[in-house]
Amino acid sequence: MVVFLAVTITAEQEDLNSHRSSDLTATRLKEVQEQLVQLSDQLNTLNSQMATLMASVANDQERSCTRNPAITDCSEVKEQRSGIYPLKVCSEPPYNVYCNQTFEDGSWMVIYNRFDGPDHTFNQTWEAYRRGFGQPDGEHFIGLERLHSLTYGRSYEVAFILNRDGQEHVGIYDRFEIDNGRDHFPIRVIGSGRGGLRLFPETTELRRFQTYDRNNLHPLARVTMIEEECGFWFVDMPHGHDSPGFQRFCANLRQLKVMIRKRPNAS
Repeated sequence: MVVFLAVTITAEQEDLNSHRSSDLTATRLKEVQEQLVQLSDQLNTLNSQMATLMASVANDQERSCTRNPAITDCSEVKEQRSGIYPLKVCSEPPYNVYCNQTFEDGSWMVIYNRFDGPDHTFNQTWEAYRRGFGQPDGEHFIGLERLHSLTYGRSYEVAFILNRDGQEHVGIYDRFEIDNGRDHFPIRVIGSGRGGLRLFPETTELRRFQTYDRNNLHPLARVTMIEEECGFWFVDMPHGHDSPGFQRFCANLRQLKVMIRKRPNAS
């Protein structure tokens, strides 16, 4: 009888412990399920917010591309208003350029623009001139590599606009082509000029791009190039370019704008 009672009490205790364990497990399971529901709700909310954000970004990109689609030349700009447009050259990322739509019926791409800013934008090395620098709506140079890619083997004209003593002097050449960097990006072709400004006499001499740190000029010319921030196309003259005329030419570059445009009916 005592043994039976002891066994009975032990069984009842095991049933009680089992019942309590089962209740605890159920409680914990319920808590976990509630947490899962909360996490699921939070995940759904995040997914909804993410979808809204992505849709907003896509709309902004679409509107941006609609306003300023990438171009390969300013002749592709249909608007009559001058402004900044992303230029696609070869495989490089788009590069912002300024398209002038008011000068001689428009479609001009500004490749060089100086108005004597205070930040010494043009006191640059050969490597900087090769890559390009500045801002398209301010003082800038498009870069020799990019200029070669645009004009080599293609039909472009070039306009030089010099603002000197409050007057505008214009020179336009009907052909303009820049060769590659192996020979210092020389002007491969310069056509017939019109207008009052003549930067390049009609000669067959090769004009290479020269900077203060890479040139074949007279030592005095190099000093002037640093003082006047004078990187430009010059004929190799190791024994020349030391005259006041060279200094005046470099000083004039401080007020110069250069633009290129595909020639009418050019492919």
